[in-house]
Amino acid sequence: MIAFLVWGLLACSGGYWLIQLLARPLQVPSQAQPALEQRAGQADLTRLFGAAAVVVPEAAPAAESRFKLLGVVAPKRAGASQAGEGVALIAVDGLARTGRVGAVVEGNLQLLFVDARSASLGEGGVVSMNLQIAPQAAAATGILPAAQASPVVLGSYAPPPQQQQQQPVQSQPVPLNDPAGPPAR
Repeated sequence: MIAFLVWGLLACSGGYWLIQLLARPLQVPSQAQPALEQRAGQADLTRLFGAAAVVVPEAAPAAESRFKLLGVVAPKRAGASQAGEGVALIAVDGLARTGRVGAVVEGNLQLLFVDARSASLGEGGVVSMNLQIAPQAAAATGILPAAQASPVVLGSYAPPPQQQQQQPVQSQPVPLNDPAGPPAR
């Protein structure tokens, strides 16, 4: 039994190395370009020799770019918005938040007014920014193809449409004096 196992492993090993020797490598396409190697000389070595790292402060994003109005539920009455009615869905740094009129959205910013397609944010009743819902994309227009008649008739029988003229079926003559007689029914 062990001899069979040893010979089996030897055969598998020989098969593997035979395949490795006889295999052909894949051809590289003619439009392929070699990858460039990164060289160690391209790294910034100033900190290695004791120089202070230059810190470039990132510019803070504009406050208006941090906020995006996703949706509103605005009252239909004109004075209801100032009375504290209405809800807005506002994304702050990509995180969606809902808030009623008068609620704090971020930091000191409050939702002051809600209109049909806009919301106003500010501090202490003073509007500092207006957010607008992105306009809807124009409806797709075009021309539909003409309707084709359906070959299926529902609810009643209709003969299939004539595709080509059918040739009449010729009947075969029946012999008058047949010894077998008429066929039994």
